Amino acid sequence: MGRTAPTYRQALEERMKRWDAFARLLTTPEERAAFELLRTGARRYVAQATYVGSPDLLESILLSVLTDLAVRLRADGAGRPASR
Repeated sequence: MGRTAPTYRQALEERMKRWDAFARLLTTPEERAAFELLRTGARRYVAQATYVGSPDLLESILLSVLTDLAVRLRADGAGRPASR
């Protein structure tokens, strides 16, 4: 007996394929690299998004991407408040 609904990972990869056209239209290497960074962020929290089981795929993707970006900012020191 097979699954009637795709897993979160399958749904995410399906969505990423739909975004390929957008990625191809990015003109600079910096833009393409930034877009790949966002895709990596979406994939980084697959386990957490799967566990939560939100019916809204985009919400889970956005939370994953934003969390990944926030962690990267803090690691780069950009998340620290400026010293007075």
